[in-house]
Amino acid sequence: MTYTKGTNEAGDTILIPTLFKNPILAAMDVIDGNDYFEAKKYQAELNYLFTFRYISGLTPDMTIQYQARTFLIKEIFNVQEKNEFHIVMATERVFKNG
Repeated sequence: MTYTKGTNEAGDTILIPTLFKNPILAAMDVIDGNDYFEAKKYQAELNYLFTFRYISGLTPDMTIQYQARTFLIKEIFNVQEKNEFHIVMATERVFKNG
């Protein structure tokens, strides 16, 4: 997903999620996980590798949307610089109160 600027009903500037590419077939693997406490919030951070066909224009400021989950893109690798496959490192954060 990408984000475009828009305005809400109060006239404030907001970022609106915009679909960059229709659903694609991709492999998703967990790399590792980190758990820690911060200001009475439990925060779990999981790192994932996504592998899929090359997509022209893909940038690290975009996100990957999978069902109700959002992944923040950290690194994008163009496998062997052949413009055939991407390997993307992304992070999902889950916040829980308590």
